[in-house]
Amino acid sequence: MPNPVLVRKLKYDGSLRSAWPGDLIDARGDDWLIVFHDPERHQKEPPEPAEPRGFGIHTIGLREPVTVLHWFDELGRFVEAKCDAALPATIAGRTIDFVDLDLDVIVLPGGHHYIRDRDVFEARAAAMGYPHEVRRAAWCGILHALRMVRRGRFPFDGTPEALLGRELAARGPL
Repeated sequence: MPNPVLVRKLKYDGSLRSAWPGDLIDARGDDWLIVFHDPERHQKEPPEPAEPRGFGIHTIGLREPVTVLHWFDELGRFVEAKCDAALPATIAGRTIDFVDLDLDVIVLPGGHHYIRDRDVFEARAAAMGYPHEVRRAAWCGILHALRMVRRGRFPFDGTPEALLGRELAARGPL
């Protein structure tokens, strides 16, 4: 049974970066919400023209300064994961908001990973006046993401793949 939510990615100044409908499919205590994005039903606004069609399993941190999007192609094969350094998410009704802090850890098939957008982070931090504690939260989020990836901890423990399999099975043949 679909449990619709709207995931909004905000900039530090409060402006909207993107809004993406999805279905809340799981939670891990008070720490994480897990949202499924189905290309047939959920369209991101504004659309990203270079983004290939596929499925997303969005693991949204409610306590940690990181949010993770696992991306799968239309056949359900893992493409990449993007760990956004982000302020912990907030919930209002059916809307989940998180503030993206520009730094990312990108995880590729096979577990290869790298940090992206250091220059973007520095430029936006200066332009938007990120306070010291926000800058620190961004780097703490990146360190947390690196630990999760390197140690195979949730959500890098196979959970997104299992949840995608469950959602695709419930959806029926592709």
